[in-house]
Amino acid sequence: MTIRLPMLCGALALAGCNSIPIDVGTKEPVKVDIAMKVDVYQHADPNGPKKPAVLAPVTDVAKSRRNRMGEIQILKNSRLVGENHAGYLEVRTQPPGEYGDYVKTTVDAENSDRGRLIEKLAKEKNIPVSQAERQQAELFQKGAFTGEWIEEPDANGKFAWMQKE
Repeated sequence: MTIRLPMLCGALALAGCNSIPIDVGTKEPVKVDIAMKVDVYQHADPNGPKKPAVLAPVTDVAKSRRNRMGEIQILKNSRLVGENHAGYLEVRTQPPGEYGDYVKTTVDAENSDRGRLIEKLAKEKNIPVSQAERQQAELFQKGAFTGEWIEEPDANGKFAWMQKE
């Protein structure tokens, strides 16, 4: 009982006291340090003079084609482009506006790279460029997925677009 009495008195004393005031305000204003990055893009004037194209070495062509592969596949999956009979991509449906310009620019870049690789292949095999184009067209069309547009010869000796089965 002697131990409980002092504890009980201490608890009663604390319960009767006002709470201790705590000041949560600050005497000085809060300073915040913010780091910011701003990117400014300047787009070329579409009516301005065009810069001459600088051709990359063939090794860079293979790398740029590999980097562009995902974009090309998206365009093929969207059925906007297809593989023609000469081994190049062709825009089947060009969307309006900026996206249409993007589609055309991407296809043009891919075809430029394919042309350089086809020329290299023709030189290495000592065959005409047209034959190298046909060989590449066969490879690209065989590698196309079901539903993608490909250009194949018809019964009249002309070429017709069809979706790969």
